[in-house]
Amino acid sequence: MFTRRTFGKLFAGLAVASPAVVRALPVRKVIVVGAGAAGLTAAYHLKKQGVDVRGLEASDRWGGRVKRLSGFSTVPLDLGAEWIHDDPTILGHILAKGDNDLGVETIPYDPQTFRFWHDGALNKADMLRHAYEEVKFRDTTWFGFFERFVVPDILQDIQLGAEVTAIGRASDGVSVRTRDGSVLEADRVLITVPISMLRNAAIAFQDGLDASRLDDLADIPFGGGFKVFLKFKDRFYPDILLEGSRWQILNGETWDSKIYYDASLRKPTEDNFLGLFTVAAGDLPRARLSDEAMMQSVLDELSEIFGGVVRQSFERAQVQNWSQEPFIQGSYSMSDESDQTHRDILAPIDGRVFFAGELLGGDARSTVHGAAFSAIEAIEAMQSV
Repeated sequence: MFTRRTFGKLFAGLAVASPAVVRALPVRKVIVVGAGAAGLTAAYHLKKQGVDVRGLEASDRWGGRVKRLSGFSTVPLDLGAEWIHDDPTILGHILAKGDNDLGVETIPYDPQTFRFWHDGALNKADMLRHAYEEVKFRDTTWFGFFERFVVPDILQDIQLGAEVTAIGRASDGVSVRTRDGSVLEADRVLITVPISMLRNAAIAFQDGLDASRLDDLADIPFGGGFKVFLKFKDRFYPDILLEGSRWQILNGETWDSKIYYDASLRKPTEDNFLGLFTVAAGDLPRARLSDEAMMQSVLDELSEIFGGVVRQSFERAQVQNWSQEPFIQGSYSMSDESDQTHRDILAPIDGRVFFAGELLGGDARSTVHGAAFSAIEAIEAMQSV
């Protein structure tokens, strides 16, 4: 999702991703920790190379911060990552298929009406329609992309409810211990969990594996975040509603973002559903609320802005509080450090332990495709060891 930082940079043009290249891997067995975008992509390419791959996912579902809401509208919604943030050809590159048309329909996300809520007044700023455009899925989601193209090849290789607690040496490879006491061995391990888990030392490194560099992750902000979808009988809201003055938002250099948006814009549906996307590098009080309390807080806020039509038209809502997901605990990395700094912190350990994830996405940091491409880079890095 775009942030205030995006507005501050006047919506720089989309960058086409470089083609993914995946060569043959000399190792025979790899354990992938985490089954989000990076973990799924890694397992997919490893399996294609004939590597014995085992995915270990702590939660009871695959996808990580990619999650689908079905049954809320006539089209599925993304409870997590939603925007493609690049040219749609990146979908083919994630699969190492180049610019091939995968048959996935996308739409331009080009809001036409912008409003700013500031000092108790709604201010119009429709001129922004000339400056901002992104890409979204038309009738599927990021979850649907992985479900269709990636997961069928690796589902039998992913173990859910397998929380990794420790990693150590094992002869020339690694040993991986899970919460239930199971110990697995492999030639290499690829860790793709959110950096929040590494910062919290959720995984112990043993047998002389020096993971002291990971302490520096404490200096990399990992934002809190949540999304709320609200369904209404009537459409009384603009395409985009932002809080604060136009000057603050257009000139702000911050990762924090609180944006109401028409989530049905350009979608093949007659439903009216409004999305609220909120992330912050600092304190996020609403993220501490229960789902019911958060929904009521949002309705109160919208009622202050638009009046009685909000509750008169309201039908139902769905809350996804990423800050309270036990194995995620937030949204995404919000770092202003150089890409090299991230790579130095998450460099391979002892030629056995590798890392991938959205923090290592380079220019595509904090995005799904950035996470996916980092997994491909990590697999290539294994070849040099």
